[in-house]
Amino acid sequence: MDDTDYAFGRSDAEYERLIEQGELFRPLTERMLLAAGIRRGMQVLDIGCGVGDVSFLVADLVGGEGSVVGVDLDTEALKLAEERRLQMGTTNVEFRQSDARSVGDERIFDAAVGRFVLQFMSDPTEALRQITQRVRPGGIVAFHESDWRVSTPLAMNQPVLARLLDLFARTFERSGVRMQIGAELYSRMLDAGLEPDPRPLAEIPVHMGTSEVAYRRWSLFARSVLPKMVEYRIATGDEVRDLVDNKLRDELKTSRGFTPLGWLMIGQWARKP
Repeated sequence: MDDTDYAFGRSDAEYERLIEQGELFRPLTERMLLAAGIRRGMQVLDIGCGVGDVSFLVADLVGGEGSVVGVDLDTEALKLAEERRLQMGTTNVEFRQSDARSVGDERIFDAAVGRFVLQFMSDPTEALRQITQRVRPGGIVAFHESDWRVSTPLAMNQPVLARLLDLFARTFERSGVRMQIGAELYSRMLDAGLEPDPRPLAEIPVHMGTSEVAYRRWSLFARSVLPKMVEYRIATGDEVRDLVDNKLRDELKTSRGFTPLGWLMIGQWARKP
């Protein structure tokens, strides 16, 4: 399968962004996984694990009686994930280089999970079908994805951030990202032969008040996406740097409400018949 042109790129700076994003979004993904039924003792496959944040979260949920296998194609990300595992002393996680739709052996899992993965796949429905082959009957398939159409900065009188988010969205659309995949998860799981829960969990991650947290979140995001933005002629480097280095910081300093840290995130889970 041909997948999208990965707009974030792969670099040490991008891995740093992923780790910080993992910390910010951990509570949302944890709520989704608990609602989906991830419990102690389960054997779980983490699809597109990257630097390991969802794998480590799931490892805490399944405990020492359970285990997690994280798979990804990015060898450098997996090296960092393994370094982090050793530093944490986590013993119930292993990482493998593999396509997200295949584990490379015949092992069957109690659940398959992923965050921000299907949006980068050319055929998410077929990917779900293939992933489901690695899950036992009655097992869980749970994904946390975005709907890029839903954002709030204009409503919060944050026009600079709104401008940046529009540039990001246009860049990802140009790269082939499935911009509405979060809202499509239910129907795609049905088409993949799963039995999705009709009550998904939908949240927008935000940060309250004036803080460097939101500024750092979006400045790191811009740093990773900038090369593709310039390549696609969505914006110039000088334009984006001016927005981030000058205007965005000033705008967020005066914020008295909440600042979005992402787009609408939809957690959808299903059972394999």
